[in-house]
Amino acid sequence: MLIETLSVREAREQLPRMLERFRNGDRTPVGVGSHRKTEAVMVPVEVFDELTAERTRALTQATASVRAEGLTPGADADAIMERWTRGEISTTHMRELIRRLYGVA
Repeated sequence: MLIETLSVREAREQLPRMLERFRNGDRTPVGVGSHRKTEAVMVPVEVFDELTAERTRALTQATASVRAEGLTPGADADAIMERWTRGEISTTHMRELIRRLYGVA
């Protein structure tokens, strides 16, 4: 996905306009970063909520699948997956933590 990327200075200057765009229903993400390299993305809160809701649905389905196999995820695994659901850790990091938790290489 190609998105507009602003420098930190430009983002600071344009923040009120970006917020107004979001308030008016524009859902287009805006990147922020050094040297036009996107390092962060700003989206309306509704978009963020949709993304985290999708992760929650995926986690619910995965947990149901595990339970259908007759297994129960432990509290440590649940905590790791909740962090992933909230967007605090990447999918790659979540998988690493789960594998390490269960001793899988």
